[in-house]
Amino acid sequence: MAHEWLEKEDLSVYVISDVPRSFQKELKHLLHEHQGDDVEVLRLDDDLSQWVLARVRGAKRQSSKRSPASEALWRAFRALAAARYHLRGDAKMDARIRKLRDRVEALWFKTSPLHDNGDEG
Repeated sequence: MAHEWLEKEDLSVYVISDVPRSFQKELKHLLHEHQGDDVEVLRLDDDLSQWVLARVRGAKRQSSKRSPASEALWRAFRALAAARYHLRGDAKMDARIRKLRDRVEALWFKTSPLHDNGDEG
């Protein structure tokens, strides 16, 4: 990702659900109409998208409703997601880390008070 626009300080990141892959072209056109100049839109790869979604889900949980166990599992999940990203060239290691990360994520959801209530965000 050696795009100059990624170096700008005024980037915004949005998470939008239920849009087709072709939405990128429509979004770029809409932003071009709004801003009037050339607009770059970047769709994240699946691994980074999963990390962003997990981060958003964790950030939406009020700190007063997070248990120490949930906090620790969240940190473990983030660490495993980072390790998987950095080891993405090794398919065998990637599979092992993904399996472990998924197990930690399941435990994290079980310890989350908001998950017990059915409220994801």
